[in-house]
Amino acid sequence: MVGFALRILILAFAFAVPAAAAPEIAARDARLTVEIDPAPATPFEGEMILITIRGLYDVTIGLERLVQPDLRNFGWVQLGRDSWTTQRIEGRQLTVFERRLALYPEAAGELTIASFTHRLTLVAGNGERFEHDVVSPPVTVAVEPRPANAGAWWLPARSLTYSDEWDRDPAMLANGETATRTVRIEATGLPANALPPPPKMLAPWLISFLAPEQRSVELTEDGPVSTVEWQWRMRPVSSEPGRLEAFHIPWFDTSTRQMRDVVLNSQRIAFAAMAEPAAGGMAGFFAANAALLAGAGSFLAVLALLLPGRRLRSRAELARLARRIMPDRDALALRRAARRGDMPATRLAARGLVARSTGPKRATRQNALSALDRHLYGRSPTTGFDLHAFVRTMLRGSRTAGD
Repeated sequence: MVGFALRILILAFAFAVPAAAAPEIAARDARLTVEIDPAPATPFEGEMILITIRGLYDVTIGLERLVQPDLRNFGWVQLGRDSWTTQRIEGRQLTVFERRLALYPEAAGELTIASFTHRLTLVAGNGERFEHDVVSPPVTVAVEPRPANAGAWWLPARSLTYSDEWDRDPAMLANGETATRTVRIEATGLPANALPPPPKMLAPWLISFLAPEQRSVELTEDGPVSTVEWQWRMRPVSSEPGRLEAFHIPWFDTSTRQMRDVVLNSQRIAFAAMAEPAAGGMAGFFAANAALLAGAGSFLAVLALLLPGRRLRSRAELARLARRIMPDRDALALRRAARRGDMPATRLAARGLVARSTGPKRATRQNALSALDRHLYGRSPTTGFDLHAFVRTMLRGSRTAGD
């Protein structure tokens, strides 16, 4: 009974003695900051922002855990594992902690990167352990709104490369043979899910199968490097040849602050037996010019009535005549897009006109296109852009249909 009472007394005394206070840690001995990598300009929505969470410690750390805040208005990717090094800073040998993140702002304005907390278990000089939290100050970053006329798919990347390959010549297929087209896009500064969906390689005359796409990402200190690969198997429905239209993928170069364009080129697809007409004479002429006659048959019939006694023109002459009298496809697309007020589509059509221009006309059109780019994507977008004047400049000397 006496022993039990003694134990109760000892416990009561132990609880009555206050626990030793945790040692004081000077701010210069345990610091945590969020550092933003310098950028060439104020970032747009969706554009990568690189940050480093950096801790400088002159203490003995037993355990640690970085508590990440709810990064509201940001998507994010951690770029590899945390780094622990020893460095001489301000004349002292310090333990340096670093974590790299890529942030992707989801809204415009002044956005705040909330405080990170480094939860440390420190070891005192006498071997005792105690908890200590190191908190980073919040950081504010300015974000510009995504350009209003950037198009349906906004693709801001530090760099972008692509390849477009066929496993055989699609214009010379053996009877019943299938050609495989593989397109691969690699972009630096974007997560894999930010790359665009595959274009639709479809036509009434074509059988086309798209394999499941392959997406991957490699994490580097300078941001994610993402890759997407698309693969189609194609062959014509019949012996008649066809042509796949070119496909454009606009993207924004965050290094130069300019819009650029990936172009999957137009491609003729046909069986080899139909690559050249087999018949001679009049039959061969009509077979070779079937596409031209189908598009302009009524016009040529009227022309033949108006010009009696004219000799039958060669295929090359007919082709040159058709190019002179038929409206320019890019010019038509330019006018239609401008009529709708669709500036990105107007820009794409204008690029085609610039690419086929030469001499002073090319320089004039390129200057007009550069002005449109500055209006759409410049750091300080211009106001009151005269789209009608732009169209007039682009169409000087082009073949267009009337309104």
